[in-house]
Amino acid sequence: MKFYPYLKRFIFIFISLLCYSVGQAQVLNTDKTFALDSSKKIHSSISVSIATDQQKKSLVDLFYTGDFTFVKHNNATTFYSKIDKVSNGGQSIQDVGNFQLKNNRVLNSIFFFETFIQHQWDGGLGLEYRNLLGMNIVHHFKNTQTEDFFCGAGVFMENEKWNWSAVNDETKIYQQAIIVNHPKLNITAKYSVLNPVNNFEFIFRIFNQSGTYQNKFSNRTSAFNQIQLPISKKLSTSLNVDFIYDTAPIVPIDSFHYNFYQTLTYSF
Repeated sequence: MKFYPYLKRFIFIFISLLCYSVGQAQVLNTDKTFALDSSKKIHSSISVSIATDQQKKSLVDLFYTGDFTFVKHNNATTFYSKIDKVSNGGQSIQDVGNFQLKNNRVLNSIFFFETFIQHQWDGGLGLEYRNLLGMNIVHHFKNTQTEDFFCGAGVFMENEKWNWSAVNDETKIYQQAIIVNHPKLNITAKYSVLNPVNNFEFIFRIFNQSGTYQNKFSNRTSAFNQIQLPISKKLSTSLNVDFIYDTAPIVPIDSFHYNFYQTLTYSF
């Protein structure tokens, strides 16, 4: 059968991914922006990831990510989604999700205007939901089909609801969930390089948000690094590392969380 060699390769990759481990983190913002002067008007990818939890238990985690970008003239619209749920014996181990719609519009040769809305949750941290609505002015240092480098700053409104499920200190646990609404400032930067011949890609992104909560200054920083390695013309695998550091969590949980995972991506 003609497809048998490809089936063997897929099974090998599928099993190999079991060797990688994943921590617990939350995605704050997704900044994967394709060049607006690209000749390709639609960019799409779907990923399937296999991982174990942060405690190195033998749990298998299958989760979905989708990334769809539509480019028209000087405007690019991206929809990103991720859902990751793991349970063991009826107990939820990980429950993470993120949906984001983002629009980038070119203002001139070096600046563009970015608007975004986002909804996410992270059951492992006690984040029942976070809703974001914001905008940035972004400066492009480079924006080609092979290289992308930009920095930006802006403001957004954040609406969060936290419960106490991830708080270990029983003396600090309360029954009522906390709902927070506040404006925040943010700065963001991203560098990526792509080889269009073999689809090798390197991405580094950092996102920082700052504001006040209960008259205290809060600062939350997340970083993301991805190395994508091609397998075939449409199939690739990637190594992903991200982390978040929050100086003043809404509920008393650990300030630092990390995430390491492997993905298998089919692009079309």
